[in-house]
Amino acid sequence: MTEQPSLDGTRLPDERYLELLDSDLEGLIAASDDLAADVPGCPGWTVRDLLSHVIGVYRHKVVAIDLNAQPPSPESGDWGDLDADEDPREVLRSVYAELRERLTARDPLTPTWAWWPAEQTLGFWIRRMAQETAVHRWDAETAVHGLDRADPIADDLAADGVDELLGWLTWPWDEVPQDDAAGQSVLLSTSDHAWTVTLSRTVVTVSGGGTDGDAFVAGAPSGLLLHVWGRPGGHSVATIGDQTALRLLRERLAMATT
Repeated sequence: MTEQPSLDGTRLPDERYLELLDSDLEGLIAASDDLAADVPGCPGWTVRDLLSHVIGVYRHKVVAIDLNAQPPSPESGDWGDLDADEDPREVLRSVYAELRERLTARDPLTPTWAWWPAEQTLGFWIRRMAQETAVHRWDAETAVHGLDRADPIADDLAADGVDELLGWLTWPWDEVPQDDAAGQSVLLSTSDHAWTVTLSRTVVTVSGGGTDGDAFVAGAPSGLLLHVWGRPGGHSVATIGDQTALRLLRERLAMATT
């Protein structure tokens, strides 16, 4: 297993990320029969917009890996732009082939530019693309089948996705302070993993494990991941305890995912 950061030991072997990435990419394409369908988890987007977004993400990462630097803005339009007569499913499959070749051509520990300062490796993108694709596969399925009939995200990937997102909360928040934050703690838990989030005015600390907190959020792995990503639906997640702490956590999660 590649030695990469993880708050509560959720990190998966790179081969597992790639296996899930392949599977969720196929699921995303298979669910995208109706390109005009609205996507509940992405207000204002159709399935075509969703696919354009994923295409743009993949194209951006291909360039980032090739340059080993933050990509410049495209000469015109956006990374996900499509011609009116292009089928986004075909474009997505083609761009994915380019991305996957980059993700597997070198050792995951190869130094590679990434926007997350704590992990400047190719392995960051293997993990990130697996997580990105899984959530958007779920988005596409909800557009076609409804919020209650989309397939859940694999347990191991979902728990790791919670771990990944909570890690982003430790980014410095000096420019967007939370004046009500005064050390409140929230314990999030799912299956074999737990995380303790402590909220201060401009600092969030997150540690793996824990048994206590001012508030608690618990659920099955897929439900908890979709909950922290702000996706609609009940997700069978229980939230109890200090409502201010829960609100502050939700606000920070929203900041980290926009």
